[in-house]
Amino acid sequence: MKNNFNYNKVIKKLSIKKSDKIIINSNFLNIMIMAKKKNLNFSYDKFIDGICSILGKKGTLLIPSYSWEFINKKKFFYETSKSISGSLANKLLNRQDFKRTMNPIYSFLVKGHDQKKLCSMKHDDSFSMNSPFGYLISNNGKNIFIDIDYKDSFTFVHLAEQHAGVKYRYKKKFKGIFYKNKTKKNLAVTVYARKLSTRVKGTKIDKRFDNILLKNNALKKIKVQGINCQIIDVKIAYRLMLKSIRLKDKIIYPIY
Repeated sequence: MKNNFNYNKVIKKLSIKKSDKIIINSNFLNIMIMAKKKNLNFSYDKFIDGICSILGKKGTLLIPSYSWEFINKKKFFYETSKSISGSLANKLLNRQDFKRTMNPIYSFLVKGHDQKKLCSMKHDDSFSMNSPFGYLISNNGKNIFIDIDYKDSFTFVHLAEQHAGVKYRYKKKFKGIFYKNKTKKNLAVTVYARKLSTRVKGTKIDKRFDNILLKNNALKKIKVQGINCQIIDVKIAYRLMLKSIRLKDKIIYPIY
């Protein structure tokens, strides 16, 4: 008979408090492999339910459910379009207590106090302050990274790039059909995309940014049950990224 994975031991180390607003980026592959080797049962639902129980009635949880279908196929199915942001979002798509935000490219699955507010946002500009990203900055949100390095998946960097007006990106409009509840409508959203003429391949967050975050009490690193986790103060990190980009100090910079 299998024992259950010790969810509480991990969750308690994540610095989650009652009424927090948090976003979780995750890679559960190594966790699943580890659980199998130790003959343990692992459940996404139990892990998420444990987090939600700490957040309480006034807390809010966001899980990235980004999808490129609207870009590649010119259509997006609100209820069923799969996420490219990891297995957790796809597991939660079928849960009735989670609702999806309305941006067909940078959507989130949301549960908690501000679910209605976030899911009714008309954030056609994906990286504006009137978006879930802006909401987390304004509400002192935390970004928790589970077994994944924030430097590879901290989407807030594009918000900072947009607000700094970097020359290697621009607001690109994508048009397509948005399907929801068996109805459809034409929709247009903007993304701060790479300028192909500049031959930029992406944005790099240098490892030196770790020390900047640590000095400003905006980063916490932990390891529990062999799982590496990072907790970032979104508001402080955003301010520091914006400063770095404007200074052109080569800590946050385009990759060619």
